[in-house]
Amino acid sequence: MVFLQVKGWLDPIKIAFLEAPRPVVALISGVTSPVKNFFLTIYQLDKINKENGQLKTRVLELQQELVDENQQNLENQALRAELGFAKNTALSLAACTVLSENPFGQTDALVLNCGANDGVATGQAVISQGYLVGKIIYAGPDSSTALLITDSNFSTDARISQTNVTALVRGSFGSGLILDQVQQTSDLQKGWLVVTAGINAQIPKNILIGQVSDILSSDNDLFKRAALLSPIDFNNLQFVFVVKQ
Repeated sequence: MVFLQVKGWLDPIKIAFLEAPRPVVALISGVTSPVKNFFLTIYQLDKINKENGQLKTRVLELQQELVDENQQNLENQALRAELGFAKNTALSLAACTVLSENPFGQTDALVLNCGANDGVATGQAVISQGYLVGKIIYAGPDSSTALLITDSNFSTDARISQTNVTALVRGSFGSGLILDQVQQTSDLQKGWLVVTAGINAQIPKNILIGQVSDILSSDNDLFKRAALLSPIDFNNLQFVFVVKQ
């Protein structure tokens, strides 16, 4: 065998043995390859689905983090605005957080986290950034309910800052403010400021209410009426102050 191998006479036999299994191997490979590829594809699809699920979960987490950050920024801005006013007023104030809106189906009302234990009482003025936004209609020990100035059941005495003429401010349907009961002989112009008159002892005078935005009455009416515009977003109140006695 060594002699034959050295002479190279065994090469045909060796090649025959090596080449003989190739058709069988090719046949087996042809049968098993699709099966292998099928299960490999299933595995890869399952892996991709899991990765997609993880990515979706992470996207939702990032979106929630962004929402929380935006909300915190808005709350910080609102709080800074309120604290800026509180530092520059001589009024005795109780700082309150808005817990909910429209309690018991009451239109244009807020539930606050401050109550009688904080010096809050029925009838007191509620302000935001120096503007009148409502008054307390119920005061419990640790919470209270405020009726917003935009409610149709709200009214308060008022005064036109430029002329010192007294009038009445009331809420209107659609979250509006109406200046009413202004003497027909009194001057009234767009852009004039309206403040509280202080006739009601529970609502101090000179609290800003709004600015005349449109004259609603005609010369034939008994009294002049006008629409008032407040810079306060009544639908997004988060922090307010109750003016204590």
